[in-house]
Amino acid sequence: MSKVKVLHQVLDPSGTGGVSAEYRALKNSKLTEIYDFEPMVLNNFYAGLNLHDIMFYYKYIKKVNPDIIHVRGAAIDGLNAIIAAKLTHKGKILVTVHGMYSDLVYISPLKKWICKNIIERLSFQLADGISCVCRHAAEREYFKPYGKKMLPFVYNRMPHFDLNMKEQYRDEIRRQYNILKDDIVGIYVGRMTREKGLETLLESLNRLKQDWPEKFTVLFVGDGDFRTKMEQACVQISNRIRFAGNQSDVEKYYAAGDFFLQPSLHENHSISLLEACAAGLPCIATDCGGNAEIVEEGITGIVIPIRDEKALSAAIYTMCQDETRNWYAKNIYKSDYSRFSDEAVDDVLGEVYKKLMEK
Repeated sequence: MSKVKVLHQVLDPSGTGGVSAEYRALKNSKLTEIYDFEPMVLNNFYAGLNLHDIMFYYKYIKKVNPDIIHVRGAAIDGLNAIIAAKLTHKGKILVTVHGMYSDLVYISPLKKWICKNIIERLSFQLADGISCVCRHAAEREYFKPYGKKMLPFVYNRMPHFDLNMKEQYRDEIRRQYNILKDDIVGIYVGRMTREKGLETLLESLNRLKQDWPEKFTVLFVGDGDFRTKMEQACVQISNRIRFAGNQSDVEKYYAAGDFFLQPSLHENHSISLLEACAAGLPCIATDCGGNAEIVEEGITGIVIPIRDEKALSAAIYTMCQDETRNWYAKNIYKSDYSRFSDEAVDDVLGEVYKKLMEK
C-alpha cells in the first residue's frame, strides 16, 4: 500500500521556528509509516499576493502530486500556496492556524481589516479543512462560519529537555551573564516586540524599582524591534536586568531561570510556555489564547489579565518567595503533560489527516 503524500509549506526546514521544528518532528515520527512528508520551500518570496509565488507553488504541487497540501498559518504566503493548490486540483488543502495577523494589537486598522476580511477569510474559504493548535482557538466565534471544515485541534509539542544537565547549564549561563548562584531569576524568552506585552512588563519593573525584591534578576532572551527601547529604559530601573539577545540553544537559558515571564497580549498555543514547563519553571502568564491550557492557575503558575502591570508586579513578588516558588515547581514535576507529547500530537494529527481525506 502506497503512503499518503503530504506536502508541507515550510519556509526553512532547518530553521529554529515552530513550523520548521514541527516538520522535523514529523519526519522522525511514527506517522512516516503511513505518510510521506515533503517540504515545499520557497526561498525568494515576494511581499503580498503575487503571481511569482503562486506560480512557484503551482509548479511544485503539480510535480509532487500530493494527497494533502498542509499550509501552516493564515498569512499571505499561505494564501499564495492555497490559491496555487486550488488551481492544480491536486490534493486536499489543510490550514493549521498557529496565529493570525488580525489578532495583532499594534497594526494599522486598514491592515488589520485586510488581514481579517480578505487574506484570512479567503484562506479558510478555500481550504478543505482547518485545524487550530489549542482548544481556545478552535472554539473562537471567528471559526463558527467554517464549522463543517473544522477538524480536531492539534497541540504544539512540548520539547524534551535534559534535566540532568540543568545544574551545569545553570552555572554556565549565570557565570556568563554575571548572575550570582543564589539570585532569583525571572526569565523571558521570545520575540522582543510590543505584541508580546513587553510594555506592560516594563511598567511592572518600573513599579518594582523603589522596592526591588531581594536577589531578583531579570534575564531577557530574544531580539526584536522593542529591544533597544527596553534596554534603554531598564538602565534607569535596575542593574539586575540582563539581555542575552537571540540564542539557538534556549534550553541552557531556561536552566538559568527560576521562573518564567510571559506577558503576551495574544497567543494561540505558546511554545515558550511549553519550553518553560519542560524546564520545570513556574510561569507567570497572561490569560489569553491557550495559555491556561498549559499553566494551571495557582498550581503550576500564576495566570494574570493582559496589560495589568499591577497584577504582574504582584505575581513577581509572589514568585520571589522561595517557599511559594518551590511549591509551584514541585507541582510542575508532578503534572501530566502527556497531551503535549510527541505520541499524543502524532495521534491527533493522524486523525486530522484521516478526516481530511474523507471530506
